[in-house]
Amino acid sequence: MKYLIHTYPKRLWYVEQYIIPSMLKQGIMRENIGIYNDDKGEGNLLACMHAFASVEDNEESTWHLQDDIIICKDFKERTEMYCDGLIAGFSSELYDGPGRIGPVKTQDMWFSFPCILIPNKYARHCSEWVLEQIIGNPVYQVYWQSGKNDDWAFRLYLSAFHKNEPALNIYPNLVDHVDYLLGGGSGGKRKQECRAQYFKDLDVVKELEGQLNGRS
Repeated sequence: MKYLIHTYPKRLWYVEQYIIPSMLKQGIMRENIGIYNDDKGEGNLLACMHAFASVEDNEESTWHLQDDIIICKDFKERTEMYCDGLIAGFSSELYDGPGRIGPVKTQDMWFSFPCILIPNKYARHCSEWVLEQIIGNPVYQVYWQSGKNDDWAFRLYLSAFHKNEPALNIYPNLVDHVDYLLGGGSGGKRKQECRAQYFKDLDVVKELEGQLNGRS
C-alpha cells in the first residue's frame, strides 16, 4: 500500500516528527510513504494537482494524506483492507453533516481530503484536466484564483468523469484533523474547528496535545 502526504515547508516538521513516525510505529514501510512538499509556494490547488501527477502510472491506488492529521491506532490494518477504489477516511460535521456512512455514490462521498484513497489513474487524469481546463478558465476564476479549493477541483473532476460510481465512507474515521493544534490551516486559524466526527481514538489526540505543548 502506498501513501502520499501533501505538505508545505511550514508544516514539514510535523510530518517528519509526528505523522511518519506514527505510521512507522504501526509497521508501514518507509519506502511506501511519499511526501509532496510545496517548496515552490504553489498553493494548495496547484500543489495538489502536481502531487496527483506524481503518483505511479499504474492500476493501483494511493492513500493521500494532509499534513495536519493524526492517525487512528489501527490505521495500517484498516488502510490495507482497502487497496482500490474511492475511499473516504475522514468526515467532518462542518462540511458533511452527519450520516452517509458506508457504500455511497461519488456525489455522496465525504469531503475527505485529509485522508482519501484515490486510484492513481484518477489522480493523474484529474491533474491533467484541472491544469488544462480549469485553472485559467474565467468561468471558474472565483475558485482557482485564490490558489485554494483543491477538494473542490477534485469534486468537479468526479462529477465530470466519474459521476454515480461507487465509493465508500469509512466509519470510524481513519484520521482526526488537528490543524487547531498547529496554528490552523494554511490560510490561518479557522473560525470553527474542522474535527473528524467519527474518530474514536481521542486518547491519541490528547497525547499529541501534551507532546506539542511540551515541545513549545
